[in-house]
Amino acid sequence: MIQRIQTLFLLLALICMSVFYFVPFGSLEQQTEAGITDVPMGLYGVDFGEEHYSTLPLLILLSFVVLLLIVTIFMYRHRVLQIRISIFNAILALGCSGLAFFFLYQASEKFATNYSTSILVVLPIVAAIFIALAIRGIAKDEALIRSIDRIR
Repeated sequence: MIQRIQTLFLLLALICMSVFYFVPFGSLEQQTEAGITDVPMGLYGVDFGEEHYSTLPLLILLSFVVLLLIVTIFMYRHRVLQIRISIFNAILALGCSGLAFFFLYQASEKFATNYSTSILVVLPIVAAIFIALAIRGIAKDEALIRSIDRIR
């Protein structure tokens, strides 16, 4: 299982999504008496003064992506199903990145501030690339198994 290269790609995608889970992906600039301060915005939202802006849908989507990645890693005996789940997971990972940008934009509009993104906002895109590489490896394994079955 772990010696297959696609499992390593799926583990790298899992690491990328886990880092995105715990680290703030952007910040809002708050004007104070001391100057401009950055208020970090992550999966649990942002506390901006007295108000709280929630990013609960992004938290749920990212939790689902991480759970699907864990399940996909252990489905190495069912390669066709593993490919299908991985395709769905890559689309959801790209959706996480888009949703993060959407929430940053909406929060900046709500609080009438500017937003800045962290470099970590591209981690779901990197994870989708790793998932695509894993899909390619799984497809190669499936083609090899089918070619061996024809020889018998």
